[in-house]
Amino acid sequence: MATLNTTPPAAAPIGDAGRSGGAGAVGTVRAAGSADGGPGRAGESVAGVVVPVGERVRAGVSAVVVALLAGVAGLAFDGVFPPAALVPVVALAAGVPCVLSLLLSGRLPLWGSIPVSALAWLVAVSATLFRPEAWLGFVPAPAAVRAALLGVRDAGGWLLTTILPAAPGSKAIVLVSFLVWVAATAGGELALRSRSVLLPAVAALPVLAVAVVLGVGGAASMVPYAAVFAGVALLLALVRSARSLGTVLAGVPLLAGLVLAAVVVAPVLPMAERPYDVRQLVEQPPPKPIDGVSALDQVSAWLQNPQRELFTVGTTSEANLRLAVLDTFDGVTWTSTAGFVPTGGRVPGAEGTREGVVQRFTLQKLTGPWLPAADRPVRATGPGMVVDPATGMLASAQAAEGLTYEVTSGIRRYSAAELREAVPAADPAALRLPDGPDGRTPPQRARLGEIARKATAGARSPTQQAARLAAYLRKHAVNDVNSAPGHGYRSIEFFLTESRRGTTEQFAASFALLARAIGLPSRIVVGFRPGADPESAGGARQVRAGDVLAWAEVEFEGIGWVPFYPTPSRTRSGGGGDVAEGEPKQAREIEQAINSDTAQPKPTPTSSRPATPRPEPRTGSSAGPLTWAPAAAGVLVAYLLAVLIVPPLRRTRRRRAGTPAARVGGAWRQTVGRLRGAGIAVSSGALTAREVAYVAESVLGDAAREPLTVLADLANLATFGGAPPVDEADAELAWRSFAAVDVLVRRKVGAGARLVRRLSPAVLFR
Repeated sequence: MATLNTTPPAAAPIGDAGRSGGAGAVGTVRAAGSADGGPGRAGESVAGVVVPVGERVRAGVSAVVVALLAGVAGLAFDGVFPPAALVPVVALAAGVPCVLSLLLSGRLPLWGSIPVSALAWLVAVSATLFRPEAWLGFVPAPAAVRAALLGVRDAGGWLLTTILPAAPGSKAIVLVSFLVWVAATAGGELALRSRSVLLPAVAALPVLAVAVVLGVGGAASMVPYAAVFAGVALLLALVRSARSLGTVLAGVPLLAGLVLAAVVVAPVLPMAERPYDVRQLVEQPPPKPIDGVSALDQVSAWLQNPQRELFTVGTTSEANLRLAVLDTFDGVTWTSTAGFVPTGGRVPGAEGTREGVVQRFTLQKLTGPWLPAADRPVRATGPGMVVDPATGMLASAQAAEGLTYEVTSGIRRYSAAELREAVPAADPAALRLPDGPDGRTPPQRARLGEIARKATAGARSPTQQAARLAAYLRKHAVNDVNSAPGHGYRSIEFFLTESRRGTTEQFAASFALLARAIGLPSRIVVGFRPGADPESAGGARQVRAGDVLAWAEVEFEGIGWVPFYPTPSRTRSGGGGDVAEGEPKQAREIEQAINSDTAQPKPTPTSSRPATPRPEPRTGSSAGPLTWAPAAAGVLVAYLLAVLIVPPLRRTRRRRAGTPAARVGGAWRQTVGRLRGAGIAVSSGALTAREVAYVAESVLGDAAREPLTVLADLANLATFGGAPPVDEADAELAWRSFAAVDVLVRRKVGAGARLVRRLSPAVLFR
């Protein structure tokens, strides 16, 4: 870093003779510092005032900040890849190019550095992501190179058509490695080979943009990473434009405060609540169906061998375990329209307030492909795991005895109050009662409608209709595990009108058909009771075939699918309609509360009924503090960024004006603005240039006389003309003189006062 020179050289008077380039002091001052008064060599001075850190040190620090910027942009892929896999890839891709740029700078031209960096990237990915394809585990073999390039090409499309985050071992992460490496290389070269303030930061901006586009569908928020990215970009601008180490050190806390405020405030701003998902523009491939025997068709077979051990589950929850959701009825059998897509763990689509429950499964004699899980999974990890986003069903092509997997489920909690006010969802597919194979209307449909209306007579709400329907079935028929299988129209009619004996298969299917007959959208779920706690097996529950259970769900607007349990207890069938097979305690309490509702009857909405209207806000009502606080904080952050960014940009524009005269004028205006910001009463509009110099000298002391006099004379010459006219050397001299005055102002004005004036709105207009 720069070393302060505490013994300033003797100041020689500077006059017009100095502009001729002779032995006057002007020639001495021109040779003292760098061309712009900023990135000169360490220890150089103007009128005894040390000019800032050396160009080489500044460029090296800039390259390090650029690497940090590329790393932040790479970490924004947090919602796309698991952090454990992402962090080492980003660290390697951001750090190595920075080291290469520093080592090769000044030794190789740009056209020589780029191939070296490209080869280094191939070695890095061959040694980390594609070791099986590489020679000796790190040398880029043709197979490794091909895999890396294909991964970069195909990763974007694959990530846009899968559930995020990607699986931990996904090779698509090579895209992150490539993007961060390119950004770090380009930014480092720009930092070392150019003098632009913000151009090196532009190289990492596309990486952040790609992360935002791909990560919208992920679980993580991109807003904090964008805020940190902006803060590091401003740090880069500060490092490259500051004239002393003290300026950098003083600006870092302010930048840290701005970034912290942005990280806290930005996620609650309205524009961050629902970011646009580019996946809406991408044609998604159709989800892959999985063929297999219907789970409902297997119920009778499982019940005939009740001691068969199907799987174990380690959990503390008493929630039932879902296996398959069946939503389509063709008149003979119930099937699922589920379409499965790969997932690295996350299962999207859970709505409402849910209680998290962790389960660890080990399959025994349960033959896949469907995998059990409690209620609605929110995360699932296991070999070959796929998920249906619509229903949360899990499956795996590798399902076999010994397979282990872990699921975190969200158990939905309902209240009787919200269910009493619920209306059926507008879901035509869940209301469909199909015609027969010959196209004729099955006679059983009319009979189902009659039974459903009789069972729900007197119900005061749609949810009470569903609850009474479940109670009717529990009282109407007997749970007999030896009953014949079947759940088509004829089987259900026979069950309801003649035999009145069936398994959980017939009870659930009957409920679903009867519900549809009176306008309640329904579906069937096949699963298992959680099993009893064993005395061994590490505390895991043993689930057997006899634990199989089918229940029905009804869809309500704004609530989702609510379960109902129509199967009576095997020990109290026929007369025990108040006791349901496998019904959780909460569901039983809610059903009792719904049935005890004494409110006035409500009409049952049809499937075309619109969603429940929300009350309009009252006229004259004002938004509360929680509404205005984020907006006010956003305005504050925008203002702080403006007062931090505008002055350096304006100074850069003045220093790089088109003509020497314009640059001299810019140096003078910058000096006057600096003096006014320090509280010195000068105005280039009310005072002449010489008068400004005199007033400022009276405040700053004798050390300011020489640079102020030089500036005043050059400003007059540039404004009013003269012979000889100002040239490039005069423009450089003017800006070095400004740098000297600036240092004197900093010495005169305390850090606290400088900070207050730095944050003043006046800095936007000087």
